[in-house]
Amino acid sequence: MPDFDGTKSRPIRVTQRSARAPAQVQSFYGLYLNRQSGVQRLTIALCPVTGPDGRELVDGGDYPDVWLVTVRAPKWSYSGIVGSVESQSESSVTWRVEAAMPSGKTRTPSNCSVDLTRTVKTTKLPTARHQTRSEMLTAFAVAVGGISAIAAALVARLAEPAAPRRWAIATLLFTAAACPFVVNLPTPLVQPGSAHFNNLFDTSPPISPADIWTPQAVLGLWLWYVLPVSAWWFTHRAVTGRPPPGRRLIASCVPPLLSLAFMTAGGTVLNTGLWARLAAAAVLALALATSGQWLNTGAAGRRWAPTAGALLWTVLVTYELGQTSVIADEHLLVNGWNTAAVLICTWPAAAWLSSLLTPALRCTPRLAVRTICFLILWVAVICPFVVAYLRVARYDIDGNQLEDDLWSQYRVSLFTGYAAWPLFVITICGIALQIAYLWRRGAMGDTGRAVEPLGRVLLVCAALTAFGSPNLRTVTMWGEALATALVAIASLILLPLGSDASRARLRRVSRRGHARFMDRWITTQLIWDTRADFQRSARSALADDMTVPDFSDRWRELAVPGRNRDPESRLRRARRFALGTNAGRSPWTAGIDAAGRAQLLALPWSAYKAATSGTVGADYFMPFHLDAMFQTLRFTHWALYGFVYGYFYALLRGLTPVSKAAWLTLAILPAEILPLATLTVDPQYTQAPSVNDLVTGCAGVAGQTLVLCMLLALWWEWSLARAAGMKWSQVRNFRRLSSITVPAGTILVAGATAFATTVAGTWAQPELKPPDAVQSAQPTQQSEPKSSPTG
Repeated sequence: MPDFDGTKSRPIRVTQRSARAPAQVQSFYGLYLNRQSGVQRLTIALCPVTGPDGRELVDGGDYPDVWLVTVRAPKWSYSGIVGSVESQSESSVTWRVEAAMPSGKTRTPSNCSVDLTRTVKTTKLPTARHQTRSEMLTAFAVAVGGISAIAAALVARLAEPAAPRRWAIATLLFTAAACPFVVNLPTPLVQPGSAHFNNLFDTSPPISPADIWTPQAVLGLWLWYVLPVSAWWFTHRAVTGRPPPGRRLIASCVPPLLSLAFMTAGGTVLNTGLWARLAAAAVLALALATSGQWLNTGAAGRRWAPTAGALLWTVLVTYELGQTSVIADEHLLVNGWNTAAVLICTWPAAAWLSSLLTPALRCTPRLAVRTICFLILWVAVICPFVVAYLRVARYDIDGNQLEDDLWSQYRVSLFTGYAAWPLFVITICGIALQIAYLWRRGAMGDTGRAVEPLGRVLLVCAALTAFGSPNLRTVTMWGEALATALVAIASLILLPLGSDASRARLRRVSRRGHARFMDRWITTQLIWDTRADFQRSARSALADDMTVPDFSDRWRELAVPGRNRDPESRLRRARRFALGTNAGRSPWTAGIDAAGRAQLLALPWSAYKAATSGTVGADYFMPFHLDAMFQTLRFTHWALYGFVYGYFYALLRGLTPVSKAAWLTLAILPAEILPLATLTVDPQYTQAPSVNDLVTGCAGVAGQTLVLCMLLALWWEWSLARAAGMKWSQVRNFRRLSSITVPAGTILVAGATAFATTVAGTWAQPELKPPDAVQSAQPTQQSEPKSSPTG
C-alpha cells in the first residue's frame, strides 16, 4: 500500500513468426519499490484475462484459452503460491492459466498469486516510512507535556496567594490526563514495509495518519468538554476569588444527560449497564459534593467540595458518553435528535472564551454583550459541521455521486478525527484575548498577575503557528511536538519565574530617568576604560617621574562609582539599568513597535514561503478559505516574536539588547528548525529525503532567525541611545573591533546563509528524483499467449 518510488514502461511488442502462426504480444510495466531497510513483503496477484476491477479487458473479444504467466524475482523468497504452477526455479515461477468458457461467452479464468519476501539493507535514506502508533502517541504526550508546563505556570500565578503550588500540580495532572484517553485505537491496515500488486496496475493510496491512529470520542470530549468546563470554573475563581456558583456547576453537569436523552429520542438504544454506571457515578459525585458538610475538611474543603463533586461527575459521564455510537461517530442515521445530542456538548469552549472577556478587558461586559460573544464563538466552532450536515450530495440514476463530496470530511462528530477548523478558531481567539489583556495592562508602571506567564503562552502559540496549522495532526509529528515542548521549556528560561516582580523598577523608568541611567553608565564605562589605560601606562610613568602617592591618589580617583560589591558588579548594574529599560515607552507601545519591525524584517522570506509552500497539517478540504487563513497565520507569526521582545524586554534574560535577542533566538530556534528537519528527512512527509536539504534548510532557517533577532536588537539599542539624547556611537564603540565584528559577523553569515537557501529553494520545494535501477528492486512480469482458438 505505500506509494511506489517510480514507474517505468516500454512500448507493447507484437511478434509473429509467419502469417499462419499465432501472434505474441509482450507488454512491460515496472514499478520501483520504496527504498527502505528491513524485510520487504510483496504480493503479486495476476489474472491475465480480467483487469484490476474484475471486468474483461475488451468486451466481446477473443482471448487465448491457455496462458503462460511468469514472475521473475531474483534474490526474493517465494511463499504462498496459488494457482496451477507449470514450472518453478530459484528465481522464477510460471503458471499455466486456462480461461475456459463453460457456457456462452462467460469466462471463468483462474487466478495466480505469489508472496515475495526479501531483506534489504540500504545505505541511503529510505524513501518510505510510516509513523508507528507508539511514535504518534509519544509525540502527542511530549507536546501535551510542554503545553501543560506553560498552563501550570499561568494557573499558579492567577491562583496566588492561595497555594499556587497545589494549583500548578493539579493543572499538570489534569492536563496530562488527556494522554491515557488515546488508548482506544483501531487496528492497523497493513504491516510496515508491505506492498501489493494487482495486475501491476492497481496501487492503493498511501497510508494516512488516520489509518494508524484516529482521535476517538473520549479524547475529544476531554479536550472539548472537560478541560473547557474546568477552565470556565477557574476563570470565575481568578476573577472573584470564590468557587464557581451552583448554577454554573448545574449548567455544566446537565448537558451530558440531555445528550443521552436526545439519543434515546432519536432511536439510539442504550444498554442498561450504561444507566447503572451513571447511577453509581451520580452517587459518588453527590457523596463527594456533600463531604464538606460531614467531614472535618476546613473552610476551603467545604467551599470546594461541590466543585469537586461536579468535576467527578463530569469526568465519569463524559467517559460513558464517549462510548455511545452517536458521539463516537458510528451512527448511520442522521436526524435532528442525534445532531442535537452532539451539538449540546460543544458549548463549553465558547463559554470559557467569552468568560475571559472580563479579565482581558479589565471590566465586566453587559450580559447582552457576553451572550452575543458566546453565540458568535459557538457558531464559529461548529459552523463547518452544521453546513456539512445541511449540504446534500448529488447522485445520478445509478447511484453514482455527480461531484466530489468534499464536505464529507466534516460530516462527522466534532469529537473525533483531525478536523483543523475548531482548533484554528480557538487559537485565533486565544491569541486575541492575550493581546487584549496585555493592551489593558500595557501602560507605564501598570502590572497584572498574568502578564509574565502570558509572554510564555504567546511564545508557544507562535511555535504552534510557525508552520500554519495548529491541530492534532501536527502535534503527532515529531518535529512539531518536540518544538512545542522545547519552546515551552525555553520560555521558562527566557522569562524567569518572578521576573515581573524582580525587574518591576526597570519597566517604570521614565524617559528622564533613562537619560540619567545612560549618562551614569557612559561615565562609569569611561572611568573603567580610563583606569585600564592608566594601569597599562603607569609602569613607565612610575619609572620616570611619578611618585607612589600620586599613583595611589589617581588610582583611587579612577575607581568605579558605587559602594556595593566589586567594581565589575557596579559596572554590570549600571549597564543593566541603562540598557535594560524601555526608555520611557510603555510596554504596549514598545511591543507594537517591535512587532511591526520584526514583521518588516521577516517580510522577504515570509512572502517567499507563502508563495512557494503550503501549510503543514492541512486537511484535504479547507472550508471558508481556511488554507488562506493558515497562510496568514504563518506569515504573521514573526510579529508575535517581535511583540514578545518589545513588550517583555525588561523581563527577558540578559543585560543588553543583543544578549536578550540571543536568548530569544535560542528560544524560538526549535520552532523554526525541528519541523523543517522532519519535512526534509522523514519519507512520510517528503518525496525525496536528503541530508543536503536538511543541512541547507536548517542553516537557512537559523540564518533567517539570527538576522531578524540581531537587527531587531541593534535597532533597539539605537532607539535607547536616541531616547537618551546620545549618538549610537556613544553606546556602541565602533572603534572597538569586537563591538563591530560580533553583531555584524553574525548578521552577515546568517544573511548569506538565508539568501543562499532562499535562492536555491531546496528546502521549500523538494523534488521527486527517479531512483537508480541498481538500487531499487524491480519485479517484472511477462504474459504471452501459447495458443489461440483461431490458430
